[in-house]
Amino acid sequence: MTEISDQIRQLHDVYRTGVSDLATDFFGPCLAECTNYRRAAGYFSSSALKTWAQGLPRLLRNDAKIHLLISPELSSQDFRTLETAVNDDTRREVLQSAADHLIEEAMRFASDPEDKQLRLRLFCWLVASGYLEIRFVIPKHVEDAGIFHDKCGIFDFSSGDVVAFTGSANETISGHRRNIERVHVFRSWIPADSGRLEATVDDFEMMWHQRDDTLIVMPLSAKSLNSIKTHAPSGRPDFSKPSPVPPKVNKWRHQDAALEAFIASRAGILEMATGTGKTRTSLKILARLIEDKKIDCAIICTDGNDLLAQWHQEILTWGRGIGLPWSVFRHFGPFHERELFLTDPIQALIVISRLQLPRLLNQYPPTERARCIIIHDEVHGLGSESNVAALRGEHQHFGYRLGLSATPERTYDKDGTDFILQELGPVIFRFGLEEAIARGILCEMEYVPLPYQLSDEDRRRLQSVHARRAASAQSGTPMSDEEFYNELARVYKTAEYKPLVFNSYVRNRPESLDRSIVFVDNREYGDRVLQIIAKYTHLYRTYYAEDDAQDLKTFADSRIDCLITCHRISQGIDIRSLTTVVLFASARARLETIQRIGRCLRSDPDVPDKCALVVDFVLDDFEADTERCAWLTSLSQIKRSE
Repeated sequence: MTEISDQIRQLHDVYRTGVSDLATDFFGPCLAECTNYRRAAGYFSSSALKTWAQGLPRLLRNDAKIHLLISPELSSQDFRTLETAVNDDTRREVLQSAADHLIEEAMRFASDPEDKQLRLRLFCWLVASGYLEIRFVIPKHVEDAGIFHDKCGIFDFSSGDVVAFTGSANETISGHRRNIERVHVFRSWIPADSGRLEATVDDFEMMWHQRDDTLIVMPLSAKSLNSIKTHAPSGRPDFSKPSPVPPKVNKWRHQDAALEAFIASRAGILEMATGTGKTRTSLKILARLIEDKKIDCAIICTDGNDLLAQWHQEILTWGRGIGLPWSVFRHFGPFHERELFLTDPIQALIVISRLQLPRLLNQYPPTERARCIIIHDEVHGLGSESNVAALRGEHQHFGYRLGLSATPERTYDKDGTDFILQELGPVIFRFGLEEAIARGILCEMEYVPLPYQLSDEDRRRLQSVHARRAASAQSGTPMSDEEFYNELARVYKTAEYKPLVFNSYVRNRPESLDRSIVFVDNREYGDRVLQIIAKYTHLYRTYYAEDDAQDLKTFADSRIDCLITCHRISQGIDIRSLTTVVLFASARARLETIQRIGRCLRSDPDVPDKCALVVDFVLDDFEADTERCAWLTSLSQIKRSE
């Protein structure tokens, strides 16, 4: 019998993140000395399982036993099934499915070549050898019960001492360190704690041994156990010896190649697929130019307040990271700092909307631009008719000129494309979707083309477009090709039968609405689609031009499942948890489609095996649809090779 250390004896009554470090001050010391750990955690996703596994080596020296009572992460479809379940057998099926999915995800991170592989083998060995036992729980106390949200734990020590705790902290790295959490601690050697300690132990034991009639408690399934045993070594892993790490291939090496191409050219466009790091590459370029004392200031411009705000935040984070002694200004939306930048542009950077750029350049003399870099993100926007008129010739005196876009060429607008090339230079580097998926920078994708037909009303609208074109040609003011194709496309984008087709699809695959963005042509049509979405989830919002920008943040924070929009988030915004994109509206040109599918192709570090889903609508005799279908099908066939 070993006495507990003074550090355990001196545990406080309460620990709160922000005041204490729960991981270092409480959980770490207790885990290091205990012989048994009993834990009920309200939230325990697969990523949390991996995080918790990092602490397991500390328990080995004590031959500790660990009992985990946890709630698996349930999808919205799981919740809907639970709401309609009429008996415990159905509820058990849902729980078992979710639990198996959690274990499957944990098993998949074995492909990581670093020391996570050893942690996985350790975790599997603990389960296979009986040192770690996991049980899953869901409540059934009311018909519409939510998740199991009880959070408590008990540490048993060889001395016979016991420490119990309750509080808000989940068994995750966020719960131990990042979130503001509080735990109340009860110690067996403190007489005033005895009542609450005994109650905590009794509550856990009642749940663990399935004596609580308000809960369904289940062990690991045979399927999950077999999966774990497959990864478990025959003997205890030696954590003191790190696993051999194979040489790591830098999948981001294209960024360094792009940097060198730009430094050599001083002017040009980086054509890089969405999600491959255009922003990070441009920050590397900035860092190189600043380090080499080639520039004294920088101007970064693009369109859209959301994207501009994201740029501003990226700049601030990057600047702090490298200790950049520059002033950072912004001139977009409610921020008006152009004059502050112009007052002293030395060692200064401004993030400005393209709409406001002409006024800035009117006040920024060409003679002072030689030691400045101007960066145009989503550079295809630079070629608009208004920008051509306002900005022609304004870039030539900049020492460095950089354009960024996944698709810099403007469809139906050769003059606009030529203007971009004249102002910023040619495309000097390319890295496309195909290379990015193969390298594992973007995730693989599933493509679901949904066939649809035109209604009689749709055909009448098409005939009307052709009639207007003929009439305009006869009157001497013919429609441009762009105007004609856009008018036709609007009919196909708002075809009457698409919502019915979508309803049939979602009825069979309601989970496809989880973490999804639905792109429609206009709000009126979006309202029709909303009527369908509302049948399957209430966790949705719209995000049109007049809607609150907070809705995008709510979606990014995973507090809603589905976002319905037109154009506002087609480009630039990074939401890595996004899984599905639904294309009710697709332009003939690839630019818009690339931007939209790029939203869900971004890899998610919390889901290393993420596979994106692109749902599309295809009319067999419409060339634009069939061409897009063939292209997206080919993308879906690309598999990760690195």
